[in-house]
Amino acid sequence: MNSELKELFEIKQEDKGKEKKTGKITDQNVKKHIATRLAVFILGTICFVIAIIEGKGGWEEVAFLILMAIFHAIWLLFIIIEAVVLHSKKKLALRDTNLIFILVLVLTYCISGIFLFGFA
Repeated sequence: MNSELKELFEIKQEDKGKEKKTGKITDQNVKKHIATRLAVFILGTICFVIAIIEGKGGWEEVAFLILMAIFHAIWLLFIIIEAVVLHSKKKLALRDTNLIFILVLVLTYCISGIFLFGFA
């Protein structure tokens, strides 16, 4: 009877090991993932806005606007690459989070472009 209990216990341990290896949503912390990406994006934007406000005038603000656009483009590229990597690692919840984040960023850029450059 003791050997039967050991066999049952070993089967339960194998099942627990398989759950950890499959990469289910439980080991993908979506809230932390979103918070990290938003924090970098918002802090970068705030720093550039402060630099633009503190600018001496003239071309300095334009240069900071161009640098901020480059920062946003590189950040968007990073998120796209990360989504591809997460897809290959079968972390679908985090990949979907990145895809939603990409969609929101692109919509924000389009709306900003409309307001900056007109409806033409």
